[in-house]
Amino acid sequence: MSRLKHNTPPSANRPTPDPLTESSASPPTGPSQRRYDAPGDEPLAIAVNLTLQETFRFDRGLSKRLRQREVNAKEAFTLRDGAGVYFRASLKEYDAKGGIALPYERMDRSPEATIDITLACAVLARHRMHLVVQKATELGVRRIVPLLTDCSVPPENVEQEQAHAWPSHILRATKQCRRSSLPHLLAPTTLDAFLTSPLYAATDLRLFLDDRVDPLPTPADKPKRVILLVGPEGGFSDAEREKLSRHARPWVLGGRVLRAETAVLVGLTAVHMRWGDFT
Repeated sequence: MSRLKHNTPPSANRPTPDPLTESSASPPTGPSQRRYDAPGDEPLAIAVNLTLQETFRFDRGLSKRLRQREVNAKEAFTLRDGAGVYFRASLKEYDAKGGIALPYERMDRSPEATIDITLACAVLARHRMHLVVQKATELGVRRIVPLLTDCSVPPENVEQEQAHAWPSHILRATKQCRRSSLPHLLAPTTLDAFLTSPLYAATDLRLFLDDRVDPLPTPADKPKRVILLVGPEGGFSDAEREKLSRHARPWVLGGRVLRAETAVLVGLTAVHMRWGDFT
């Protein structure tokens, strides 16, 4: 017979704000950008140790976070227990005050990336940008920064490219890949604003993809935080490349010309292979 465990302390499931993104990019400049950011969330957690097939109760804090993630009764979610072990759990019932869930799978490996990655990608056309936010989420990025560059989708056209759908694509991808955290989607911002942001200044390694330079050796030391900047179709403009060269390290991904969305996937994979958890 299953037994109910004690409630989680109320403070255990308050979303922890990301200090690097509270003021990291320029704020929205008008209605066309106002709805396109979405706060991230740390891994779902409970303070008690979980046992397979034994139900547990959770508090209103976790209940609120599950509701924000659109997890419904009888659906599954990933959370970390008091011993730091990740489980898949089935949501049995919940309301505004809390609920009950059943852990049914103990995960052998953490679903969270071992390196803090921010993807700063030029805003692409509709379905291509949808693909970028989906796959970046699956590849474990912590933040996604849509960049307004010389050759990206211009600010006045962001609305018609269905930017309002970016958060929902991130949410679905989070569920699909079974990660427990939710990446932070920042509001679209200019390249200049991003290069002078607190987030940019607080990052150990900054890389921008550029196929028009000679390859440089990548640092041997493992960074804690990485920013990967990817330009639009055709790459960053000459002026942007010159500016980026003063603030970041150019990175060459072979001799082939890649579509922007392909470059995102290859670049993130290369980051994980070099410094992350791809072994």
